[in-house]
Amino acid sequence: MTARNMTTQSVKEEQLITRYLQGAATEEECVEVEEHFLRDAEYLRQLRALESEMVDDYVRGEMRAAERRSFERRALASPQGREQVARARKLHAQLDQIASEDRVASEEREPAPLIVSARKSLWEKLRAWLFTPMPVLQYGMAAAAVLLLLGGLWLLRERNLLRRQIAQLTAERDSQLRSEKNLQEQLAAQQVEKRQSALQLENEKRQLAAERLRNAQLQQETRQLLARSSSSPIAEGDFVELALASGIERNSGEPRRLNIPMGMRLVKLQLELDPSINHRSYRVELNTAGGAQVWVQGGLTAQRTDWGRFVTLMVPTRALQAGEYELILRSLTDERKGEVAGYYYFITSPFAARR
Repeated sequence: MTARNMTTQSVKEEQLITRYLQGAATEEECVEVEEHFLRDAEYLRQLRALESEMVDDYVRGEMRAAERRSFERRALASPQGREQVARARKLHAQLDQIASEDRVASEEREPAPLIVSARKSLWEKLRAWLFTPMPVLQYGMAAAAVLLLLGGLWLLRERNLLRRQIAQLTAERDSQLRSEKNLQEQLAAQQVEKRQSALQLENEKRQLAAERLRNAQLQQETRQLLARSSSSPIAEGDFVELALASGIERNSGEPRRLNIPMGMRLVKLQLELDPSINHRSYRVELNTAGGAQVWVQGGLTAQRTDWGRFVTLMVPTRALQAGEYELILRSLTDERKGEVAGYYYFITSPFAARR
C-alpha cells in the first residue's frame, strides 16, 4: 500500500472514529468500530487519543455549536462521560496552573521572549508532562488512562448486554402475541362449533317434533277408522294383510315384501309370537331402516289360532312409504316393562300406490 493510500485510510478511520465519539455514526458503523478496537490495541489507542482531544476541545470551548451539542448528548448522558469531562477540566486547570507557575518562574529567571510560542493542546501538554521526570505524576496519569479504558470497556459490555436484553424481550413479546392470536383463533373456532352444534340440535328437535305431530295425526286417523269399523265391519277390500315371523324369513333369508294396491286404507299386520313368550299386553314400534319412528301402538293382546299365537295391529297406509321397515314388539307387564318380545321386518314395494 502506498503512503497516499495509507494516509487516505487513516483519514477515513479518524473520521469514522470521530463520528462514533460524537454519536453521529450509524448502527453498522458503531458495530464496525467496536469490533475493530476489541481486536486491535493500536486502533483502541488511536480512539482514546481522539477521545481525549475531543474532551480537551470541549473543555477549552473550541468546539463548534453542532459538534458541542452532539458531544453533550453522548458524553454527558452517562455518569462515566460526565466524570471524564470533570477530570479533564480538573487536569486542564492543574496543567494551566503548573504552566503559569513555570512561566512566572521563567520570567523571573530569564527575560521574556520576543516571540510567544503557539498554544499547546491538552493532549500535547499531557504527553509532554508524562515524559517529564515526574514519576508520581506519570503513575497517576497511567492509572487514570487505565481507569478510562476499563470504563470504556464496561460501557461497551453494558451496551451489548442491553442489546441482547432488548432482543430477548422483543422475541418474548412476539411469542406472546402469537400465542394470544392462536388462542383467539381457537376460541373463535370453538364458538363456531358451538353455534353449529346448537343449530344441529335445534334442527333435530324440529324434526322430532314434526315426526311426533305426524305420528299423532296418523294415530288419530287410525282411531277414527277403527271407530267407524266398530259400527260397520271393515270390508275385505279396505285393507291388505301380511303375516310376519320374528326375525328374517327362514325360507328366503330376506324380509317379506308388502304390495299396497290402490284404494287400500289400512295394512293388517299379524305378528307371530314365540311359544315361550306370554304376556298380558304388548306395544308395537314401527321404525324405518334409518331409525325414524313412524308408528306406535300399545294395548295390544295376543290371540291364539290353529297356527299359533299372533298379535294383530292395523296401520294406516299413509304412514308407510316405499322402503324397509322394522317392527319392535315389547311387553307391557308390570314385572318386566318394555322387554323386547320380537323383531319383525318387511319391505314395501316402490310401486305401491297410496290413497
